[in-house]
Amino acid sequence: MEKGVKKQVDVLATLKKAVSENALLEIVIEGEEKRYGARLLEITDPDQMQKLAATAILNRYAAGVKTQTEAEPNEKPEDTQWIRITPLEPTDGNMKIRKANKVILSFYLGLEHYRTVVVFQRVLRLEAGQAIELSWPPAIISSPRRQQIRVEIPDEIHLEVQVQKKGTEPFMARVVDLSSGGLSFACQESAAPLEIGDKLGLAMRGEILMGTPIVTYGTLMTISRARDHREIDVTWMRYGVQFKLLAVADAMTVDRLVETVQSGGRSGMRFDRKK
Repeated sequence: MEKGVKKQVDVLATLKKAVSENALLEIVIEGEEKRYGARLLEITDPDQMQKLAATAILNRYAAGVKTQTEAEPNEKPEDTQWIRITPLEPTDGNMKIRKANKVILSFYLGLEHYRTVVVFQRVLRLEAGQAIELSWPPAIISSPRRQQIRVEIPDEIHLEVQVQKKGTEPFMARVVDLSSGGLSFACQESAAPLEIGDKLGLAMRGEILMGTPIVTYGTLMTISRARDHREIDVTWMRYGVQFKLLAVADAMTVDRLVETVQSGGRSGMRFDRKK
């Protein structure tokens, strides 16, 4: 695709891919500047939705309730197409979204950014907990992902990560760079007998995170040797890890940390994160 070009994509296929990749949704409620996070729940094919809706109408008819075809002319027909998302983080958005005229929903898949506008419909109580139901997107627009998403972590931020490979003792390492999709960490060569493909438990810690670590796991993707400018005689190893299944609140925290470092400072950066 040419740089900067936007295009309309297949809605069903894109949503299913977002579910399979557990993409973080960035949600903006009309009239609000604050961003909220959520994830898509399993997507049902629109044809299957129509069948479910038809079954529901038959059940209503059998119970003596008038069907949609018998509704008054000014009654709004039931929407048989929808998407469902997890409750929003931060949680104050769950009340605000109920009164929203429009909900702007966006997410990243690979090198593409996707955006659509939907409407709040209702809050559901499911077996696994609550869910928010939104209207089916009339269209999804794709555009190239923003550049420079990986940032070097300055020494003064003191961001560390506890790393653990199954069956081994955990160790601490310095976070070298960070993005919404992963991080690189550095440690002395003898500290980490790791191989590409290893599954690693990660717990990022630092004053900037206000005492609450970001805990997740990831896959080791790259290994390289590096020199520490402060200890030029010491050989360090640098490891690149791709995140797997960050919690919504943690994913939003990583995004804000990256944006703060990009802007050239840490002043005013507060996450209001709960332990």
